Amino acid sequence: MEKVKKELAADGVGGRDGVSADDAIDVRIAALFDDLTESEKRLAEVVLEAAGALSSFTAGELASRAEVSAATAARFFRRLGYESYGDLRRSVRDARTWGSPLYELSAGGQPADLARHVGQDIENLQRLVAELSPASLAAAVDLLVSARRLHVIGFRNSATLAGYARGLLAHVKPDVRLLPLAGQTLAEDLVDLGSDDALLVFGFRRRPAMLRDAMAAVREAGARILLVTDASAARTAHLAHVTLRCPNQGASLFDSYVAPMSLISHLASAVGAALGPAAERRLSMIEDAHRRLEPFSPGGGRSSRG
Repeated sequence: MEKVKKELAADGVGGRDGVSADDAIDVRIAALFDDLTESEKRLAEVVLEAAGALSSFTAGELASRAEVSAATAARFFRRLGYESYGDLRRSVRDARTWGSPLYELSAGGQPADLARHVGQDIENLQRLVAELSPASLAAAVDLLVSARRLHVIGFRNSATLAGYARGLLAHVKPDVRLLPLAGQTLAEDLVDLGSDDALLVFGFRRRPAMLRDAMAAVREAGARILLVTDASAARTAHLAHVTLRCPNQGASLFDSYVAPMSLISHLASAVGAALGPAAERRLSMIEDAHRRLEPFSPGGGRSSRG
């Protein structure tokens, strides 16, 4: 291990953006992605997309999928700080951080008790505070505030996050839309996007390929993109103008979304504060609408907070 740490330091991995020899492979790839060659980037994407099944592939199979040579693959794994691909496989198997429920269940471990489950969520929140830079958060808020129209999208588990974000942001900002509309494809919504629009993307693992295609189309149209994701996003993150990464490691079977939910609430509150009187007027109008639409709500006609 000491040899690996020395090589990490020599290659600029140790200590870069908080990355160390103890970090998982997705964190290491995210930190180095900008400096990788094109062939290494293809291999990185293959490795990240292999997710929980990574330990079942040989180095040759991954290299073949990425259309790179075995020598390139060997150099890539060493560049990430692993002595060999076998070292990487052992690391992934021991870390169990990839978020595949089948992989977690087949590992045979006991489910986390409630205390350990909550403890992992607390750790994720603490890492969120430590790892998100004030500059990135400020850029994210500015993007959300300045957009004439804001479109929110997420697939699979990220769809829940997208719906929550749209609900909060719609309280303080007009024209916030959740994509796609029920029964529609994305084409009808993306075709009208322009430079005044912004796309808020939730792209937690596992991300469908169509998410990258949609982001590429939005970027080509001139709209700005804010991506909220985890450490495993590589190619997807390069399509975004601002990327916020949230720790999402779960204590046992499933990923945790406590940190991104907390971040959504913070972003919506920050957007409201930045919009100031405009957000206050909108909230007042919403409260008036609540009173009109819910005249018999508990509390003598006073509606509950929305």
